[in-house]
Amino acid sequence: MKKNSTILIFGYGSIIWDNEDLEPSEIIDAKLNGAHRSFNKKSIVSRGTKENPGLVLGLEYGGDCIGKLIRIPEENYSKVLEREGGYIPKNTGESNELEVVNLLNQKIENCIVFFPNPKGRNYLEPNVDLEEKAKIILKGEKGKRSDSKEYLREIRKYLIHNEIVDEHVEKLYKMVFDALQ
Repeated sequence: MKKNSTILIFGYGSIIWDNEDLEPSEIIDAKLNGAHRSFNKKSIVSRGTKENPGLVLGLEYGGDCIGKLIRIPEENYSKVLEREGGYIPKNTGESNELEVVNLLNQKIENCIVFFPNPKGRNYLEPNVDLEEKAKIILKGEKGKRSDSKEYLREIRKYLIHNEIVDEHVEKLYKMVFDALQ
């Protein structure tokens, strides 16, 4: 490992606002081409429990996703791997399907993007409908960081603040919070 070496991570979920422990030196707007956000991973630690899991964001291939490019010291990458335990890191420099660009449309080489493990027991297939996802979020208990209702609220707040339209998140938010009233 080189001294002062850094790693670039594409953030599309809570790592955008909950990253202080990673000591980011730079956070900029970016776009991932080739994948989109999806609430497709049950959380049994951070945003739920084994008995009543929550639901958190992952990615599915196809489309695009606006997020943040986060530069961290290489020595903190192990913290990211621990935090993103149920996800598989993919390097955009080794993929023909994924590309990260900054908002000037300049390609960013060798960015790490985390996908949920499609063979993992906590992965939700793309055909699971929004009603079922809303039920999981509503039933989910608080995990180490929060519950998935709070997570959904924070994701939506980030998207609105950054003027990003994500119909999947909006519809799910409406279902969950209408049910709570």
